[in-house]
Amino acid sequence: MTVLLDRVDVPMFTEDLVDRLADRRRQIAALEAECADLVAELVERADHEALGHRSLVGLLVDRVGVSSGAARGMIRVATALTDMPATRLALAEGDIDLPRARLLASARDTNPVLFARHERTLVDAATSLGMTDTTRAVSYWTQQANLGAAEAGAAAAWDRRRLFVSTVGSVVHLDGVLDPVSGQVVMTALGLATDRGNLDPCDTRSAPQRRADALVEMCRDRLERVEPDDPRTERPHVMVHLSLDALEGRAGRPCELDDAGVITPQEARMLSCDARVTRVITGPDSRIVDVGRTTRVVSTGMRLALAARDRGCVMPGCGAPRRWCDAHHVVHWADGGPTTLDNLVLLCARHHTLVHQGRAWIPRRE
Repeated sequence: MTVLLDRVDVPMFTEDLVDRLADRRRQIAALEAECADLVAELVERADHEALGHRSLVGLLVDRVGVSSGAARGMIRVATALTDMPATRLALAEGDIDLPRARLLASARDTNPVLFARHERTLVDAATSLGMTDTTRAVSYWTQQANLGAAEAGAAAAWDRRRLFVSTVGSVVHLDGVLDPVSGQVVMTALGLATDRGNLDPCDTRSAPQRRADALVEMCRDRLERVEPDDPRTERPHVMVHLSLDALEGRAGRPCELDDAGVITPQEARMLSCDARVTRVITGPDSRIVDVGRTTRVVSTGMRLALAARDRGCVMPGCGAPRRWCDAHHVVHWADGGPTTLDNLVLLCARHHTLVHQGRAWIPRRE
């Protein structure tokens, strides 16, 4: 690899690249300190109206090209740094970066008087520790500096919790924020569920893909654990509306989920491998003419026998427990395959999907 150095392509050793990058980062920090000084001066002068702007935020957005959120952040940090000499000097000399400066500025907001006494110590910690440990150290200081504020902050974090689930095109988007305690519960559960993937040398999923699959597995497990005497008349499961044509594999026919919308016939066949099926006959105007009795494709007894035989997902190295698995028809029942032990295997959700996509194959039983 070559790096442009003084207008000449000069080969560089890896150590030289790292040193050069570190030097550039120090220069960026120094420039950030200078920018903060300039913003602080603009705050002091308050001449934005004379320049035709209703606020300094508007001036920065229009003249500097930053977003309104970034402009507010620049003003907040610049204002704080005027009363944080040790932090300002460390940033100017490249000893800390802007994220650490922002972190220290936020800590100062909780107790400015105490921060002034402890600033040098906190800056030393930010200079010598990695970002994770710096965040931890500053968080502990903040907690001790103003326990009431820390508790209020925890309550505010709880109040900010949210989870958005939306369907965009053919995919479902998740976006959310959790308080630290709830977030740790989720991360621990996901970590426990994804650890199984490390046992499979053939598992080529990325970490985000393993987390996504783990979340789905945990939700499936929760649905299966609803007690039979639940006051609701039907256990809450995924409902698929599809035509016989779609079930037989023909695209373009009615085939959709309640909330997530249209799915492919292959996905519908996968879901119907181990499901309850209700026959609904409709007339030409889509009016329901008859509704048949709901039956389970794989009976409870057959499922128990299958679980006793396979114990869990049959794919080598998987290790998914039986409660996380579907009963998969080797020859789909829509194609005339029988619901017998010889035609059934347990597959976890991931391998079940891969098999139906033709990207994995069931091992031959000895």
